[in-house]
Amino acid sequence: MLHLRDFPRASWGSISQALIFHQVRKYLLMLDPRKEHVKFWRPQMLLLVSNPRSSINLIDFVNDMKKGGLFILGHVKTGRTDNSSIDICSQEYPFWVSLIDNMKIKAFVDMTSAPTIRDGVLQLIRLSGLGGLRPNTVILGFYDNNTPEDKLRNRSFFKRRWLKGSVPMNNLSTPAFHQQQQQQPTTIRSGAMEGASTITLNSFNSTATINGNDMYPIFNFGELRQENEEKDLDIHSYVQIIKDALQLNRSVCLARNFHQLNKDDIESNRRKVFIDIWPVNFIFPETSTQFDVTCLYMLQLATILSMVKPWKTRAVLRVFLCIDAINDNALRTQQHLDELLSQLRINAQTRMIAWENVTSLLNNPTTTTTASASAEGAATISVEQQSVPPPTTTTSTTIAASTNSFVDVNDAYIRGVNELIRQQCDNTTCLYLYLPRPPRDRTLSQRYIRVLDLLSNDLPPVMFVHGVSSVTCTQL
Repeated sequence: MLHLRDFPRASWGSISQALIFHQVRKYLLMLDPRKEHVKFWRPQMLLLVSNPRSSINLIDFVNDMKKGGLFILGHVKTGRTDNSSIDICSQEYPFWVSLIDNMKIKAFVDMTSAPTIRDGVLQLIRLSGLGGLRPNTVILGFYDNNTPEDKLRNRSFFKRRWLKGSVPMNNLSTPAFHQQQQQQPTTIRSGAMEGASTITLNSFNSTATINGNDMYPIFNFGELRQENEEKDLDIHSYVQIIKDALQLNRSVCLARNFHQLNKDDIESNRRKVFIDIWPVNFIFPETSTQFDVTCLYMLQLATILSMVKPWKTRAVLRVFLCIDAINDNALRTQQHLDELLSQLRINAQTRMIAWENVTSLLNNPTTTTTASASAEGAATISVEQQSVPPPTTTTSTTIAASTNSFVDVNDAYIRGVNELIRQQCDNTTCLYLYLPRPPRDRTLSQRYIRVLDLLSNDLPPVMFVHGVSSVTCTQL
């Protein structure tokens, strides 16, 4: 006689987690930050996210751009919690982890609570990471007046190859915080699923369990800022965050227009798309043919992106160099640029763009004088000199590679540069532009953002870049 006995279910844990902890701790202690070398440099990104609902495309893009490096999603909660017994960061943490799981990206989450956003960002920059795994690049969204779009609900999280035809989707119900009219639940059978390529959150607007993965937590993020609603961060604090990151020896990237990016179109479209790099500090046009640390950092980031699918098979790198067609030898400059890219093992097309008609709009004598003085002091190397291996430099000298601060320029010149870039943006998927250092004068913060706004207006997704340390070497 057989007796069936049902024992109460219990969680016994996973021995694999204990073994992984032991191995990770062992090798993390062996990763010595003092032994860092440019040859082993990797992008280690800290992406500051206000609300994932509007940042899905950017999160996915940075996940590609970091390739085999470190990726941390940083978020700041404002307010004082002295009299509160509930930690809001601990409450929201599972939602972020669920988002990472459903997006299938390789990232960590760091959250903090602070009286102001700037204080919280400083905490994240200083404390994110562990041991030798610490961010060397801080990425922020762009400060503009556009109303954020909810990209989370239309996100294609699941593709056909991830779904099991034998596993039916559970009945769907509407989340409590999305008070909408209840509809009759629908069960999607495996036969109907075979014809679908993707499932979007907007298609059922509810919780779902697919292959045992509960998707409910990714809906728990707060609502986005409305059109007439005031921002949580003022423009002066935003610029100060950029300055704080640079002072802490972190490279800085500002991302704009990434709500326009659609990777599904890149995969489905058989035409080649372009990743354009403009290694020109447009604030100082006299340095247009000189490559500093930031220019080389832009080339490195774009090259890493081009090594990841679908960019690897669909995207072509293009490097644009602005020259004076009257005074500069375009053919010779292009040859030296090709030699530099060959030494750096970067496969890219080069384009020489005549822009004397644009620089003629820069009729500010103060700007010209300051630019010349800054260019003399900056550790930049002309394209002609880049083919010769530069002398060995220490970390302190590489940090001083871009010391020229922001100088105000007129709107007509910036609009001319913007038009020049737009004319070359045929089938361009994303752009890398030079991010000038913020102004020392706090009163110029608004003008600084205004110049960047005019420069990137009506362009494809733009990544402004400012590097602080060398990431390439031609001596090895």
